[in-house]
Parts: sequence; structure tokens; C-alpha cells
Amino acid sequence: MRAHILTLLLVCPVSLAAAAATVTDRLLLQREAFIAARPAAEAGRWADVEPFLGILEDYPLVPDLRAAWLRKRLSETTDGETRAFLDRYPDLGFARGLRLAWARSLAERRQWERYLALYDDYYADKQDTELDCLALRARLNTGRSKNVADAALSIWLHPYSRPGECDPVFAYLLDGGWITDTRRRERIDLALQAGQIQLARYLARPLPPADLARINQWAKMRANPDRELQRSQAFAATAADRKLLDYGLRRLATLDPEAAQQRWREFADRESVGRGFSSDQRLALERRIALGLARNFLPGGREAIERQAERDGDPIVAQWRVRLALRDGDWPAVLKAIEALPGDADDDTSWQYWQARALEATNEAETAAAQFRSLSAVRDFYGFLAADRLDLPYTWSDQPIPADEALIEELATRPEFLRLRELFMTGLYSRGRAEWAAAVDGLPPASRPQAAVLAQRWGWYSSAISTAARSGQGNDLMLRYPLPWRDDFVRLSQIARIDPTLAYGVARSESLFMPDVASAAGAIGLMQLMPGTGKETAAAARIPWRGWHSLTDPQTNITLGTQYLAKMLARFGDNPVLATAAYNAGPNRVKRWLPRDGAMPADVWIDSIPFRETRRYVRRVLASDVVFDWRMNGEPRPLSARMPPVLADPD
Repeated sequence: MRAHILTLLLVCPVSLAAAAATVTDRLLLQREAFIAARPAAEAGRWADVEPFLGILEDYPLVPDLRAAWLRKRLSETTDGETRAFLDRYPDLGFARGLRLAWARSLAERRQWERYLALYDDYYADKQDTELDCLALRARLNTGRSKNVADAALSIWLHPYSRPGECDPVFAYLLDGGWITDTRRRERIDLALQAGQIQLARYLARPLPPADLARINQWAKMRANPDRELQRSQAFAATAADRKLLDYGLRRLATLDPEAAQQRWREFADRESVGRGFSSDQRLALERRIALGLARNFLPGGREAIERQAERDGDPIVAQWRVRLALRDGDWPAVLKAIEALPGDADDDTSWQYWQARALEATNEAETAAAQFRSLSAVRDFYGFLAADRLDLPYTWSDQPIPADEALIEELATRPEFLRLRELFMTGLYSRGRAEWAAAVDGLPPASRPQAAVLAQRWGWYSSAISTAARSGQGNDLMLRYPLPWRDDFVRLSQIARIDPTLAYGVARSESLFMPDVASAAGAIGLMQLMPGTGKETAAAARIPWRGWHSLTDPQTNITLGTQYLAKMLARFGDNPVLATAAYNAGPNRVKRWLPRDGAMPADVWIDSIPFRETRRYVRRVLASDVVFDWRMNGEPRPLSARMPPVLADPD
């Protein structure tokens, strides 16, 4: 069908309007025309766009084509047209990209007055270093140098390299004598603390050789802190040596907490060095070492955390005091540690659950049962586990949003929602999400739940889920836990021999069912696979690999995601807890987190995972697994049945 439509569009451009009348779904024809015309617009070939304009005359996304063409053809000759276009469409998603590209184009062409006008209107408060430096250059080039030096110094005095657009401004500072040796050393200190050795060396070029020698000391400390710290007699009772010593100990606490503890003992009581640390510095350093020992489950870690907790009000230390007691099965200590948590911990269902578990283990069964019963009314990971402890049914509290058909229809016909629908239907998801958020924010609060229902009906699941949550409508479980691509999830999970509900739990937790989304780390698609993992999994499963296209195609992504999840299950003895953790943090880390001997209750293991992100991820996926099981099968298998004990690594 699509090939037929495109042939009709390209071969018979003169009679497009007539062609539209013969096509059953005119909107489908417009979508196909837009998709076909967009690459030409983005390439700056307007002549190749023109054949499609007849059918697209009233299509909501026509301005996007012009914006794409203008962005490609920015020049002196199009400045007037660009300004007029942005004045006409100031708030739409495509306008932001075009405006930013135009700003950069004006700066590249030294159109400083125009650049400043645009910058002052749109970018002055955005804290974009590149644009800020261009604005300072514009002010210098238009004779407005007042306060430029102060603003430029605040950008220059930074631990990391700055964009190349800042170089002319920094040259102005250098020529004017504002970059003094004192300021150089101040920035060098910042760079050294951040591990930016190359930047520090660059900054030290005009300084005496002693400055470079100091930087080389820091470089050695960064490369091998344990070796450098063993040279204890090389450190004198100076502020500079204490900074280097503190940096080395903090770095070693991350790389090898046991070695850091030993080295600190060697320095702590030395009159000439260790005692020069302030009490706050000592506390922070010892906290870092104690947490390093705790998170790596190293010998002496619990004792270090106990000592630290007695004199340190840090909430992370207090939480690890609970976790290590849990891991040791020391239930009286668990109760004591929970009682010492900061006051707001009382509202956290995790600590309520563990308090009940500890009460149960210390012969306070009646009190524990009352707390489990109260927790079981909550629909979350701990609420499900609490219900399992008492063999109670789960509390679903499913409350569908009542559909207001008149309001939904009124929203659907608004120009901004017509645009949103087409952005979604033509695959411009990222731009659509930004415009959706702005459109929903502009609605009265009472209308926002209906917008969530509208998004769900379109199949725009991520926007439906997020809008319902932001509207206080978190109990519509059909909307919050949809079943998109159900046939694919079921079929491909069966092929991989995993539960489709677990695959759904991973997909929802990873992407909220956004097929195009990419994480900051580079994972892509519904089940958020790294390209390397996707390629390796595709090869093992004999699936054609097309890079980014494979990961953004829903069916292929589900195929690869279910296969990789099956691989993690096989690697960790079919334990969904460990497989889910490995999916998020990697199998090598999970292997390091396993108990050294025997078996550990899965709930204890989950809550002692060193990474907060992974702890939350595993709980979220497993709780979602239960909800999807309920949605697909009516009566879900208990959460506790999905959580077998975690066994020690046999290797």
C-alpha cells in the first residue's frame, strides 16, 4: 500500500488533490507524503518537496518541512525568511531547533547585533556555555565590553575544558591581564581535583617548573594512589601536601577500600600530616572509606560502618548500617539501625517492611503481622511481599479514569493536539514528547487525565503513563501498565523461554515503551540495549543486524531484549532477581555481589545491592512483573515465588 501511494505521489504530482479524493484514508496519504518529503526538506531540496505540497496543504506538519529546509539553508539571504518564520511559529518544537541553528549561524557569520538580540530574548538564562561565550564575543565586537571580563572569568574558572567558542574571549582575558598566575593556580587546583591532568598541564605552561612538578605528582597519584601513598615520608605538613594526600586517599577508597583504610591509619595520627586535617575532612574521608568497604562487602566493612554511624549523621551511612546487618541476618541489630534512621525514613515502605521482618525474626510476631497487614494495602514491591508474608491477596486499587468523551473529542480536534497526533504517527517521537508536555501543562488540571486517555487511545503509551502520573491518576492500571505489541512480546518470550510478564516489566522500566528513546549511557529502544550487546545478541540468535535501525524497530528490539534476558537467566540459574540485576548493571558486577557462601534471602540481597539505581530497578521490574501477570492472567503468581534464594557463586 505504502509503495503504491508513494508512486502515485511522485508520478502524478499535478493531480494530487484528485488522487486524494480517490484514496479511502486521506490522512494516511498525507502522512505518507510528509514522510516522503521530509528527507528532501532536511537536505535543502525544496524543489523535491513541492510535488507533495498539494496534498499537504492542510496537514498539521507542513511547517516542519519549511523549518527543516530553512535550517539546512541558513544564510544571509534567508535571515529575513527565518525571522518571519520563527515569529509566526515561536513555540512549536521545530522552532527551537531552527532558532538554535540560526543563532549559531549568525555567530559564524559575525552577525553580532542579530545574534545578541536573539540571545537576549531566548538564551541569556539557559546557562549554555557555548552560547554564553558567543554572546560575550558579540559584546566585545559591538563595543559593549562592560562586565565582559567578570562574566568570562566565571566561565574560564572551571575544572573542565570549555568549548572552542570561548577561546577568543579567553584570549581577551589573557591580553587584558585578567588571567593572573594566582588564578591559573586556582583553576589548576580545580582541574586536579577533577582528574583533568592534561588541562592542568596546559594551564601550567607559563608558570615556573615547580608548578608542573606538582601536577606530575598528582598525575602519579591518580595513576597509582596506593604506590604513591606508601611513600608516607614524602608528605610534609603543608596545605598542598594535605590536598594531594586527601585526593589520593579518596581515589584509593574507590579503587581499593581496604588499602585506603590501611594507608589512612598510617597517616591519621602523624603530627606532621594527619592531624593537620580538619575534623570535617577526617569525617568525610573516613565516611568514604567505610562506605567503600561496605559496598564491596569487604572484611571489616560492617565494623567500619558501625563506628562511622556512631559519630556521623550521614543518611547513607545509616542506611548501610541496616543493609549490612540484614546481610548478616543480625535482626536485633537491624531493629536498632532502623530506629536510628533519619525521621523521614518512617514514611518509606522499605524500612517499614524491614522493621516488620526484624520484629518477626525476634519473636514479635503479632506486632510484625500488624505492620505487614498495613503494608499489604500498598501496591508496590514491599506491599506485595508483605501480603505474601500473611498469605493475603494483593491490593490493586484499580480505578480507571472515567472517560469524558466530549472533552476527549474537543482535545483531539485542537490544533496543538492534531499536531501531536501526527508527530506521533509519523515517528517524530522525541519532538512530540516535548510538545506534548507543553500542551498538557497548558490545560486546566481537570482536563489532563483526559489527555492521558487520548494518548492511550492513540497508542502513545509513554505520554499516557507520564500524564496520568503527573495528574494524580496513578491507579488506572490498564493505562499505566499497557500491553503494547502483545503478540510480539508473548511469541518472542516463548521463543526465548522466558515469562512475557518479566519482559514487559523490563520494557516498561527501561523505556516506558518508547521505541526510539536512548539513555545517557547509549542504550536504545524499548528494552534499552547497548549497541554492542545488541550486535552480539543478534549474531548469537542469527538475526540480521542493522545497527540503530535494529534497536529502534520494536519487533527486533523485543527479539534481542528477550534473548539477552534469557541469556542472563541462564547465566544465573534461572533466578529472575539476579537476571534482572544483571540486565541493568551487567553480569560481572552481579557475580561480585553474590554471597560468599550459603544462600541469602532474595529480598535481603536486593536491598543490599551496592548501586541505588540497580536496587530500585530490580524492585520496579519485579513489581511490574506481578502487575502485568495480573493484567494478562487475572490471578498473578506471588512475588515471593519469583524470588528464589540467592546462592553463592560456585566458582
